[in-house]
Amino acid sequence: MHALYVIIDISLLRQILRGDFMLKDVKAVIFDMDGTIIDSMWVWKEVDVEFLKRRNIELPEDLQRAIEGLSFTETAVYFKERFNLKESIEEIMNEWMEMVDHYYRNIIQAKKGVHKFLKYLKENGYLIGMATSNNRQLIEAVLSRNDILQYFDEIVTTCEVPRDKSFPDVFLETAKRLNVAPQECIVFEDTVPAVRGARAAGMKVVGVYDENGTCTPDELKEITDHLIEDFEDIVEELKR
Repeated sequence: MHALYVIIDISLLRQILRGDFMLKDVKAVIFDMDGTIIDSMWVWKEVDVEFLKRRNIELPEDLQRAIEGLSFTETAVYFKERFNLKESIEEIMNEWMEMVDHYYRNIIQAKKGVHKFLKYLKENGYLIGMATSNNRQLIEAVLSRNDILQYFDEIVTTCEVPRDKSFPDVFLETAKRLNVAPQECIVFEDTVPAVRGARAAGMKVVGVYDENGTCTPDELKEITDHLIEDFEDIVEELKR
């Protein structure tokens, strides 16, 4: 397990929250879901292991990296092709849904400080969007359970755009639906491919380190404007 990563230097953090640095000229904040605002990556690790175990297939070490950023449908296609599965794409996705539905409806929690940060953004006039690779049914279930669905003005999945999150498509579509220019958006993301996709869209990016994800803090820090572990530090600064 990696040591906890401290958010950026406190003087810069104060500038961000005063609006004269990261939030300057920003009209919309776009969040990834899994691993960014929702603590759910551990569930998908267990699902991958169990799904393959049922078929007497050992989990490859490179699997998480290989599927990172793919849409729900693209991931099913990848599994079918890589592991030569007899099931259809639809059957694979349905099995995954059955395996995780209970977790998303009853167990998975929002990360620390998320609710308060979203409330702050909404009260201060920022538009809030989500760009995610997850399935819409699971998205709505877990956001509703954690009482944060109401904060999102738009939710876009990668199944609704031509390419996965390593490309700018889902971020540009989210900005379009929010009716803001890409350069007026800031994105919170937890994976390297998605950060690169958001950057390619012309947006600022804050990295969110997740200990169950595939990226090290250093990998994220190198390609993002700033790095956080959760949203508690931001909330604490907002109180001052």
